Amino acid sequence: MIKGLLTAAAAASAIALIGAPTAGAITNAEADYLKDLASAGIAGDQAALVADGHTICQALAGGTDPNTLSETYFKNSGQISHAQADAAINFAKTDLCPAG
Repeated sequence: MIKGLLTAAAAASAIALIGAPTAGAITNAEADYLKDLASAGIAGDQAALVADGHTICQALAGGTDPNTLSETYFKNSGQISHAQADAAINFAKTDLCPAG
């Protein structure tokens, strides 16, 4: 299960989860994100995956390089491939991040 994979990236980028959606109802965008992750073979606790996706968006908005995020996601998971990590970053950008 992938849970809290971007903790190191969040700390390194000084990203707080202030304003992140609370647990409970999943938005259409979050449902799309989870569906896209599943299509790439990424599974786990849905709330944790959605939280990671929002953390990715915050990191990108803060100027963190997508390749750095992908490498962190890959290293912290221990369960996904580089391609899956890249996909998770791209899915967050297209499904969850405001700028898309």
